[in-house]
This record gives sequence, structure tokens and C-alpha cells, in this order.
Amino acid sequence: MSASGALTRRFTRHATLFMSVSVLTGLLAQDLARLLAPLVIFASMGAMFLTALRLDRRLLLGWIRRPLIPISIVLFTTLVIPAMVIALTRTGALSPSVALACALIAATPPIISVGPYCVFLGTDNELLSLSVLPATAVGILTLPFYASLAGLPGLEPARLALELLAVVGTAMGGAVLIRLFIPLERVERHAPALDVGALLLMVTVAIGVTDGLASLILAEPAVVVEAFVVTAVLSLVLQALGWLAFYRFGARIGGSVALVNGLRNMALLLGLLIGQVDASLQLLLVLGQLQLFLLPSVMRPIYRRLGVAPDQAALP
Repeated sequence: MSASGALTRRFTRHATLFMSVSVLTGLLAQDLARLLAPLVIFASMGAMFLTALRLDRRLLLGWIRRPLIPISIVLFTTLVIPAMVIALTRTGALSPSVALACALIAATPPIISVGPYCVFLGTDNELLSLSVLPATAVGILTLPFYASLAGLPGLEPARLALELLAVVGTAMGGAVLIRLFIPLERVERHAPALDVGALLLMVTVAIGVTDGLASLILAEPAVVVEAFVVTAVLSLVLQALGWLAFYRFGARIGGSVALVNGLRNMALLLGLLIGQVDASLQLLLVLGQLQLFLLPSVMRPIYRRLGVAPDQAALP
């Protein structure tokens, strides 16, 4: 292996750590975070595009022919989990704002840009790419209902649904168009470079989303720490539930469901609610988005111990 190849593999091997460090970098360098904030959506699209280039058509067709698991993932993440979390938050054990935040996060569809996480953690890119798009469609329809049930009526996600369609359609559609002319074998020759590119784009996102957060931390550190702990614990609990529900189908499937069950599309939720809810709830949601970049470094050794690793072959 060439020196550059070895360097890129080492770089991507520590991808989750780079994402965590990027959050700290953004907090310490708020001017940089402010500079990168407008690029967040484009960097997200770029990362989605690069990982979509590596989707294996054969594996996708394999899951399409065996639709039970993808359908189960959609129903589990968009219907079962929100109902379960809302029921638990009604026990009175949590403060109203924390309970509402937990319910809203659980009712939000899984992250769409799941590809980079699959590359870095070893979960099934084809299975999750096939699952998260219909899960997003279902989640956009069910989120207003669950939000009303949790105590926040009046959500209107139609505009955001169109924006999501444009983002996903551009990134995924571009990858599909290129793959019509370039086979997977040629794409995989450049896999290390594509992985590094996706990582650099995710680092851009991780720094950009911290814009303005440092002042909040300095103003109310205790509140921020509490919100951080709540959102981290919620994500880890949701991942554990996903694993327990699906690990019988194999470690890789269990880990894949854990991933999308615990990492939700906080950008969608923030787009709907920012400026329309009180400051404490908004802070919880912002820190919920931050977990997308901080938790993978914790998740990676856990997933590896459970039998999920980036070097596994994905055979449905």
C-alpha cells in the first residue's frame, strides 16, 4: 500500500474522533463556525452524494426482494418508538420541557445522510439507504400528530418536506446518474479518497452547527450540561432499543437499526421549530443535533464489541 493510501486509511479509521474534535474546534473558534455555518447544508449534501456513489445495486436489490426488514425499520422508528417514548414521558419523572424534547426527538424521522456513518461504523449502507427515505416520508406525516400528542400542536411540515426532497433528490440523484456510466468497481478503486472527502465534509458540518453555541454555554453552563446529558442518554437508550429489537437478525442489522433509531434528523425538527418554542426546549434540540457528531466516537467501540465493524461485507 502506498504512503498516501496508508495515510487516508488511518485518517478514516479515526473518523468518529475527528467528528468529535470538530465540535470542540467549532466551540473554541466561533469565527470559523460562523464562516462554515452557511455551508452546512451543502456539505451534508456532498457527504450524502459521496457515500451514495458506493451503494451496491446488487445489495439494494437483495433488500428490495426481502422487504420485511426495511419495512419493519420504518414502522419501528416512526410509529413504535415515538408512541413508547411519549407514554414514558407521561409518567411525570421528567420536567415538561425535557419530556417534550424527548418526545419530539423520538418522533422525528431518522437521519437521511446515513451513508457516512455506515462507512465509519460498519452498519449496512444499502439497508439503511433503502429504509430512511420512506421513514422520512412517514415521519413527516406522523410528526405533527405525535407533537400534538406530546403537547405541541400546529406543526406544518409541508414546506420542509419539499426542501428535504430537493436536498435528497439532488445528492442521491446525482450519485445515481454518475453510477449509470461508472460501475461500482471503478468507484471502489477510489474508496479511501471518497471516505476522506466524506469525512472532511462531515467535519465542516460539525463545526458549522456550533455557530452561536459557545455564548449559550458561557451564559448558562448548568442548563447546557443538563440538556447535553439528557439528549446523549436519550440517543443511547434509543440505540439500545433498536439493537434489542433487531439483533436476532444478525449483529450488522441490529447495529444498523440502533444507528438510525438513535440518530434522528434534528435539522428537520429545528427547521420546523426554531424561533417558535421557548429557549430551554430550543437548546435541548440544538444539543440533540450536536450528538450526531459527538456520540459516534462513543458508539464505535461499542458497535465493534457487538460485532459491527467497518470491514464487514454487507450481504443481505
